[in-house]
Amino acid sequence: LDHVYPVAPGDTRTPLTLGLMLSFSGDYVNKGAIPGIQLAVDTINRVGVLPGYVLEYSLTDSKCDQTVALTKFFENIVWSSPPKVAFIGGGCENATIETAKISYFFNLTQMSCDSSTPEAENRTRFKRYFQTLPNDIHLSQAFVQILKTFNWTKLHTIELEYGLFVQTVDRLISSVHTHLGYNITASSFSGSYQSTNSLNSIILRGTVFRTESRIFYLAMYLNDAIRVVCEAYHQNKVQPLYVFIILGWYSDGWWDSSTVNCTRHQMEIALNRSLAITLDPQIRDTNMTTSSGLSYTQYKALRNIRAGQLNMSSSQDEETCFDAVWAYALALNKTIQDLKSDSAFNRLAAAASHLPPNSTFYMENFTYSNDVILERMYQHLSNLSFIGVTGNVSFGPSGIRVPANIRIQQYRYNSSGQLQRFDIASVPLDSNGKLQGFHFLPGESLDTTWPAGVPHDGRIDKRTIGIELPLTIVLYIMATAGIILSIACVVFVAVYRNRKLIRLTSPNINYITCGGCMVLYTSIFFLAIQSTDETTTTAICNVRIWLWAIGYSVAFGPVLGKMYRVYYIFNDPKPNKKTVKDWMIVVLISVLVGIDVVILVIVTTVPELRTTAILKQSTEFPQTVTGVFQDTTINYIFICDSQKGYAIWHGVLFGYKGLIQVVAILLAFGTRKVKVKGLNDSKYIAAIIYVTSICLVVVIISFATLRDEVNTLAAIYSLGFWCAATIILLLVFIPKFIATYKDPEGETVFPSTVIQVESDQSKVATLEKRIQSLQQQLADEHKSFNIENMKQLSISRESNEGFSEMIQHDRDIPSTSSTCN
Repeated sequence: LDHVYPVAPGDTRTPLTLGLMLSFSGDYVNKGAIPGIQLAVDTINRVGVLPGYVLEYSLTDSKCDQTVALTKFFENIVWSSPPKVAFIGGGCENATIETAKISYFFNLTQMSCDSSTPEAENRTRFKRYFQTLPNDIHLSQAFVQILKTFNWTKLHTIELEYGLFVQTVDRLISSVHTHLGYNITASSFSGSYQSTNSLNSIILRGTVFRTESRIFYLAMYLNDAIRVVCEAYHQNKVQPLYVFIILGWYSDGWWDSSTVNCTRHQMEIALNRSLAITLDPQIRDTNMTTSSGLSYTQYKALRNIRAGQLNMSSSQDEETCFDAVWAYALALNKTIQDLKSDSAFNRLAAAASHLPPNSTFYMENFTYSNDVILERMYQHLSNLSFIGVTGNVSFGPSGIRVPANIRIQQYRYNSSGQLQRFDIASVPLDSNGKLQGFHFLPGESLDTTWPAGVPHDGRIDKRTIGIELPLTIVLYIMATAGIILSIACVVFVAVYRNRKLIRLTSPNINYITCGGCMVLYTSIFFLAIQSTDETTTTAICNVRIWLWAIGYSVAFGPVLGKMYRVYYIFNDPKPNKKTVKDWMIVVLISVLVGIDVVILVIVTTVPELRTTAILKQSTEFPQTVTGVFQDTTINYIFICDSQKGYAIWHGVLFGYKGLIQVVAILLAFGTRKVKVKGLNDSKYIAAIIYVTSICLVVVIISFATLRDEVNTLAAIYSLGFWCAATIILLLVFIPKFIATYKDPEGETVFPSTVIQVESDQSKVATLEKRIQSLQQQLADEHKSFNIENMKQLSISRESNEGFSEMIQHDRDIPSTSSTCN
């Protein structure tokens, strides 16, 4: 490999030798650039770019290894004869960086045609370095356009922890965040293909693709990319769900490798429809004549002939290496002209090479001590501008090629069924490296690039949902029907309040019952309301608690009061016993509501206890997956909670309601044997207490176990309160509807034999003794009342005012008004 390209026989021109370092093996191979380099040298020598001189090169292999590159640089470039007038190398990024650090100390300008590392922009470290490839740092700007064009917001990079790739990815992350506001995720590995490295580990652990993203950028050398793509095939990370973005400077057919456990066909399946991205110095006019005298089309034809002669495949670097040789030829031409025309410069150059005084300096006299030639070559290269096969060639202040275009390619099957790269788009850049937009090439579009549709980027959309609409509609209908029922009951009581039967059941208390049920029904609207706004949901959470807590007390309070009145009348009845009047029941209801208000005011005003809306992932509908690309949406929902004590103070509230239910159950049990036709409400009230107790228990259990199941909780809460309110209305008013219909005037409410008291033996004995005492008193006063009327009188003293007035009207027996039931 270390040889001198021979000058044509019979050519008397003086040879000038370029040092050339390529990579024939290792992580990156670019020996395919040799045909282009030979073509450049032949063209330069044929055209006579260097008057009196012929150009040749001395080639060495860096193996894409920095240690080997340094060794070869000294052995084959510095220490070997003849001295090299310039140096092109060294085959890949890591070899180039190491040699560029020291080539300046040997007064050599160095030009790379195969490296695009951002690290080389540092003129302090790389003083006389040039690069015919634009900086890979510009790739980050192309990613911005790619992400915008395909509407991708999620990208995951897998990078080799090496300067070129680390700096490129860092700039990529920064650029995308700045221009698009997206955060890119990244994973990295260390080492190289020749040695055991962390890529082996992450592949073995199956973590190389442990990410939600479906778009992967592989920032690594070719051999590592082969392993990652093979692993993608084994993990089924292939089209149409997954897309790889790969560096475009990999050689043609790079995926055909025997180093992995994937066949060529399997690798092609994984690569199909993936993208490749690379820097083109400029958009080519393939028929434009370049400074070499060749158009790009002519160059390509001649290059293919030479490659066939050398039995070499193509390389992504062949064109930039062709232009690198021409750049040096043009700079040498100007330097040679300067030596001829500028005697002072010639004398300085001769002195720098330690020639005898008054000697004329020629380029073949160059030695590694000649910093004069170095600076003149540096000056000409810095000011150089010519048309190469890659477009306009010029260098910025840092010596890096000014980019003009970023090429976007896609791996597809051609008409012969072979996978190859197709140019699909370009991202032009201006002279300052600013983006000029994403442009599909003629014949290309989104449809040709993605026939099945643009792949989803794997982002998991987050959606805030509310109560399911069908459930909301059903609950709204139920609540509305309940409110209508409450209004109907109010109207009924208002219309018939002067009827004997309605007066007997305390119409004012019934109004309160209807009002409480309406509040309970209204709470259902707030339990089932849909909202995806935090502030609105917080308000709803607080309103619903107030409504159901107060509504329940107002609706159930009259039931408890009436049951207590029945219990009070028939438990140890006495002739002079005071009655439980309606206003007392109103006071009882007020006390119950007052306790609710105290609890609710405390939990509403104390910040730590205040109920707020908290966004959590829905446990009922955690995510939805739709479409051919399996687009995933994570569903979130607001739940009602507080910073602390939410379950505790709800437990206090429920416990308080439960205690009321227990008292009501005991009262109902104590009056279970009361059978008075005029007091038939007692049976229905007992039924109400039992049913509402069951509803409350169900609500409490659902709160304790289903707090995050928002739809289920809303359904059970609403159904529980709806059933409680409806049962109260139905059992309080339906019997009244029926009785009023059958007996509008209440003629059969108080027949003389209707009232019976069934109690235990002790109570019966007590009543009999009291009856006998009353009979004795009546006998003394010469009044004639029979035993049956005496019983009626005793019970009448314990009944309500309406009851007494009706008895007085029907029986013509004077008595004190009292209130019953």
